[in-house]
Formats: sequence, C-alpha cells, structure tokens
Amino acid sequence: MKILPVKLYKSPNFKGHNDENIIAYDDADSKARREYIRNHIEDEKMPFYSIYEKEPRLEEYELNKMLTFFVNRPKKIDGDIMSELPLSNLHNISNSSRYKPNIWRGSTLYEAPDWVLEKLKEAGIKTIIDLEGFGKHYKKRIQDAGFEYVGFSISSMKYGNVPEFKKEELLKFIKTMQKEYIYMGCECGTYKTDAAIRLNNLFNPKVKGYCKIYSPEMIEYIPQVADEIYLTMTPEDKKSIGWTPEFEEQFNEKIAGMLGWDKNY
Repeated sequence: MKILPVKLYKSPNFKGHNDENIIAYDDADSKARREYIRNHIEDEKMPFYSIYEKEPRLEEYELNKMLTFFVNRPKKIDGDIMSELPLSNLHNISNSSRYKPNIWRGSTLYEAPDWVLEKLKEAGIKTIIDLEGFGKHYKKRIQDAGFEYVGFSISSMKYGNVPEFKKEELLKFIKTMQKEYIYMGCECGTYKTDAAIRLNNLFNPKVKGYCKIYSPEMIEYIPQVADEIYLTMTPEDKKSIGWTPEFEEQFNEKIAGMLGWDKNY
C-alpha cells in the first residue's frame, strides 16, 4: 500500500495520483528495510540512517538510492596509516583539487616486513605496482597477501641511461592507474617512480594537470621514449586506454613542446 500526504486545502485524490506525491511505501519489504536500518543505527556499515529522519517525505525508491550512494561512496586511503609506514619517499600523487586519485608512491615492498603489507591493506590499498621487476617470488608474496600485482619493469636509469620498458606493460600500467587504491614504487621510490608518473601524466587521459616529479633531471629522456612508444601504438592500443582524437592531439602537442619542436609550448 502507498501512503499519500493529506492536503488540507483540497480533498485528497487517491485515484490517478502521481508517484511524486508519495511519502513512503507500506508494503512488507519496505517495512522490513526501514526496520533493518533502525536496528543497525550503530553499525558502521549503515552510517547514514539519519537520512530517514532528515528526509521523511522522500519516497522509498529515492531513499534507497540515496543510502546506496552514501554507503558505496569511494573511501579515501587512510593517510594517517600510510604516514606511519617505514617506506622512503612516500607521497600521494595528487596534484591539486583537479586530480586526487587514491594512489600512493614510495619505495619497493620487496624487503618490507609482513606487518607493512597488513597496514597497507588496512589503509585501503588493493593493488601493488612493481617498477623493478623483482620476479615470481615477489609477485607471489604480494598476491598471497591479498593484493593485485601489476608488473611494469623499467630498466636502470642510472648514469644517464635511457629508460626502457615493454609497450604491453605500459598499456597495462596506464589501465591500472585509471583505477584507484594503488601503491606503486621502485627501489627507493625516486627515479623509476618519477618516470612512471611522467608516463602516466602523458598517456593517461584521466589525469588532470601534472603530478609532481621529484627528480626531473633524471627523466629528461621520457618525452623521447614516449614519442617512440606512441609511433608503435595501434588504434586498438589507444582505444584500450581511453584515447580520443582530441586527447591524441593534446598528447602530440605536449610531446612537441617537450622535445622543442613547438617553440610556443
């Protein structure tokens, strides 16, 4: 049964009414749902029970949508837990109010004790990106700890070496970076991590602006490498990471500017 508001300025019309005039539904399912919420008002999984008190005239369907939105709203990685971890160069990759993903960077977890992995999980991390390519043993340890493992192995960048990596791994890395709840890192969380961030800035259409680079002098070859990778990308490759013709044009403008082809960049 539907419960309708009684309007005193005219006789209520119970026939042919619009759903927007409905206060709530009085069927068994709706009653059970309301009772469940009232019985779980102290449960952390149902923290928005007050909506029922603040919005008593919303119909049941709209209330259910509102509750679902709030309960399932993406949660942020716990920065307090992250700050306690013994990991070098630990930072969130946010750049401004325009781009605030739940993604953190730092040193590798290769020698990290098990309690650090547990704390990462407690903080909300779900995926670990390995920029060193430590191999099957490390991958198994990460997976056994309950994380998704993604390998994006970048060659040594010491002594001015040009970084090398596989196009397929780059594409998978970009797809992963379009998600959230990620921890990524190299040996010290510096050069290779900066290179990965710069590549993400260039290839990921979801990035707004630029994420901070801490060692720009060590990744001066990235635009050159990015251009070489771009020339090997197929239409399917571009589509797989969400490129549009407009984004591809922006990408070429960025590369041209970084390589000095566009003097107005």
